[in-house]
This record gives sequence, C-alpha cells and structure tokens, in this order.
Amino acid sequence: MPWCSCCSKMAPKSQGAEGNLRNKVALKPGHSLMDWVRLGHSGVDLTGVGGVLLDVTPEQLAAHSKKNDAWIAIRGRVYNVTHYMDFHPGGDAELMRGIGKDGTSLFTQVHPWVNFESLLQKCLVGRLVQSNRSTGALPVLNKKTTTFIGKLFTKRGADQCDPQEKSVSMDWYQQLGTVTLQFFTLGDFPQTRVMLFTSHKDLTVHIKLGSLLHVTHLLLEDSVKWPCKVRTNCDTGMVEIYFTKATPHMWHKLGSPVEDDGQKRDVGQEPYDPMEVVSVSSVTHNTKLILLRHKHRIMDTIPIGYSVPVLATIDGAEVIRSYTPMAAALDEQFLPPDWSEDCLCLMVKQCSNGLMSRYLCDLKPEDVVNVGPAVGLLQLSVMDATTRLCLLAAGSGLTPMVNLILWALSTGKKKRFQKVSLLFFNLTSRDILWQDQLDRLATTDTRFCVTHVLTAADSEWSGQTGLLNLDMLQAVVPSFTEQKKHDTFVCICGPDQFRESSVRFLGEMGYPEEFYFVFQG
Repeated sequence: MPWCSCCSKMAPKSQGAEGNLRNKVALKPGHSLMDWVRLGHSGVDLTGVGGVLLDVTPEQLAAHSKKNDAWIAIRGRVYNVTHYMDFHPGGDAELMRGIGKDGTSLFTQVHPWVNFESLLQKCLVGRLVQSNRSTGALPVLNKKTTTFIGKLFTKRGADQCDPQEKSVSMDWYQQLGTVTLQFFTLGDFPQTRVMLFTSHKDLTVHIKLGSLLHVTHLLLEDSVKWPCKVRTNCDTGMVEIYFTKATPHMWHKLGSPVEDDGQKRDVGQEPYDPMEVVSVSSVTHNTKLILLRHKHRIMDTIPIGYSVPVLATIDGAEVIRSYTPMAAALDEQFLPPDWSEDCLCLMVKQCSNGLMSRYLCDLKPEDVVNVGPAVGLLQLSVMDATTRLCLLAAGSGLTPMVNLILWALSTGKKKRFQKVSLLFFNLTSRDILWQDQLDRLATTDTRFCVTHVLTAADSEWSGQTGLLNLDMLQAVVPSFTEQKKHDTFVCICGPDQFRESSVRFLGEMGYPEEFYFVFQG
C-alpha cells in the first residue's frame, strides 16, 4: 500500500493500542496518487540535482528544510519531497515534521508498512553519510536488518579489499502481504540469482559483481510464495526482490542467517542448469519463442546484451550454442499466456543446417534444456553521456536489441534517450520478427522509430529495399564529425557480413570504436 494512500498521524497516547487516528486533508484537484505517478513519468526532474546520486551529510540535509526546498532522509536514503508536498494526504504540515533531518524514526512510528521506495523513487537524491568521505555502500539503518547483516560479508583489512568487495549492502521492508529485500551495489547491472527451497522459507540470493559472488542465505521468518519479482535499477545498481507472503501478517524479523552467508571469489565456470520447456510458440514461419523455467524454484536476472550457452546432445554428440535471453514481449498485452516472472525467454530462428536451432524449435512442453551461466561484454555505463541510441539489426540480430530498447525507453534518473532508432533488415516481409510490436511501439512512444528494410522484397512491399549502404545508414545515424556534442551510440547485431559492413560505414562517418558496440554472432 503506497504511502500517500494510507498516511496517518500518530494516535494520541490516550487512545491506546486501538487509537489509529487517520487525519487526511483534502487534496487539490490534480493531486491524486495517479497524478503523482504521471508526474514521476513526465520527465520532470523531481530530484532537483539532475538525477546524479549524491552523498549527503546531515549538515547538507539540514540546509534543505523549507517547504519549497524540502529534503528528508529515510533509512539511509535522502529524497527531495518538494514536489510531493501538495500530494501528501496527511498535509504538508505533517510532512514538514521530518524535513531537513533523518525522518526514519518518525516514518517508522507512523506508517512502517508503507512502500516509500516505490512512491519516492523519482525523488532520490542519494545516501545519507556522516561525512563527505564516501563509504562505498549505503548505510544499513534498519535495526531488523542489522541483526544479521554483519555476517553478510567476509571482513578483511581495507588494504586487501577489492573495491567491489565493499559495494553491496542489504536492507528490507515489509507490508502486511509482502516482503521486499533491497541490495545496494555499485555494479553496472549485477547478475542476480534467487533460490527458494524447503517449506518456501530457505532463501539464498547470489549477487555477482565481476569476480566476486555475494551470498545471502536466510531462513525466513515465514513462508513466501513463488515466483518472486526481481527488479534491477540500472542507474544505481540496486536490486529489489519482492515476495508475496504465504500468510498476510507483519513479521518480527526477516529471518536468521545460515552459515554460508558471506562473500567469496567466483570459482569460474558454473555448471549447466536443467531448465524445463514451458511453451514453444511461432513468431514467424521459421522462428520460435521458447519459454524456459528452472526445474526448481530459481530465478536469474541476465544483464542486458548478455548471452547464455545452451548444451544438448544431438545425434550422440554434445552441441553448444549461445543465445541472448530477452523480454517475452515489448508490451504486456503481447506476453505469451504461459509466461511468468521466473521464465527465461529465447527467440530461435530455425536454420536448415543448424543442429541446435532445429533441436530447440522441435522442443515440446516439459522437455528439458541445459542452460549455462550468462556471459557478455556490454557495459551500459558507456552510454551514460549519450542521448541518442541507434540500433542496426539483421534477422535474429534483433534479440539483443529488444532489452536495449526497453531499457533505453524506460525512465530512471532521466529519460534515458531522446531518440531510439532501429534499422532492421530482413529477407522478406514474412521474416520480420515482431513487426506488429515494433510498429505499435513506434506509434505509442514518439522517441522510438523503426525502419524496415527488405533484401528480397516482393512487389507488394512499399518500404525500403536493398543491402545496407552508406546513404541508408546516414539517414538513421547522424555523422559523428558533424555532431557538436558526441551524444550518439550505435549497437550492431547480425550476420558476419552485415556487422563488417556496419563497422566500415561507421568508420567512414567518423565513429571511433568507443561510440559503438558489436554483438558477436
């Protein structure tokens, strides 16, 4: 339940345990919860600091203590609630009680069950620190967390620590029917694995950053339902894991640590996991969308642009091919009926001479596929300074572009890109993957545009035709040398010849290697 829908003042002492006095004020027209959500997605900078996360000292926090300049700290994080004043059902006077200081205690007394992280996510200024020296991790202030957080990491001398070893901390909060774990990292897009076993209470979370694996292993206070939801904030590296409680009630604590809590070096290649086929559906005449799910209660988050190896024994020989996991749809209305949060989605084009592609496209529900750990080289941080993203794809080269498109059009500390362009090549019109979804996205989000190009078009095709050439590329990708500010990044995926031509033409347009990324086939 969001903060603004259930805010109340503390009950007077004379009311006793039952005295939960709710004092709401009449909000001005246009200041409902949905109006607040719309404002958060409008592109307005609610942080007041350009969306750059800061370390905020108590002295700096106290300097923002006015109604028209209002910051508040809750559980170690600082929010600019200036814009929220007129949206607060308890009134601005009630909210002003915590302005300019650490309001954690007040918040906990009044409404500890509220999901303030979700409500104020667009207002996040940074973290509360005791000095201007960064500690490398958000402080953990929740007493319920500190009962076990000390066992989360292996303690070593500062001179022996890899910077990433200090980059993960954990907090949690709950509502009557849900419990949420938050992991604060400094990773570009940390890989996460969530495992839930015995009695739906034995929880293990792996956070992988570089060569380090952070392990949290807990016996939860009570059972939770599966699947969970995992959301990664690419701006901050924060990972949130949401569970629905099996029985709605307030827990006294999150749980108890198990002895293998801690941090360790990654020991190299992980084993292949058996995954069960949920469904296989047709995308085009020769391409299938395959949903996979772990045979046990396991969920993985795959960094954008990473691929996973698939292992199968075909005609007596082991065959391994890599595929890029992707969102099951560009819009929820297109999701397959059997999809759930813990599914891994692969789009596979069946080739006549492709052993693995024919094997995968012939799979049936309940068949088992062996999938290995994700690998990749793309770092989203290389695009931090860019405002335009151009994607060049041919055929099944669309697969890594899907998650890039969704990420680029999402809102975080800013609207990430002012323009996202896809130049998409296919043989014939019936080969175009997700044409309806791509075209619909272009009509619903003005920042996105797609240009379809066919290399073997029939007479009914009215769009562009031919192989990639310099003129075609220049119509979509601005020349690097003509940009006053170099704010365009290009991603490329497709057959070898397509990738080679793309790189050659970009070179002729003045693009250095650091302004484009090539996915290898």
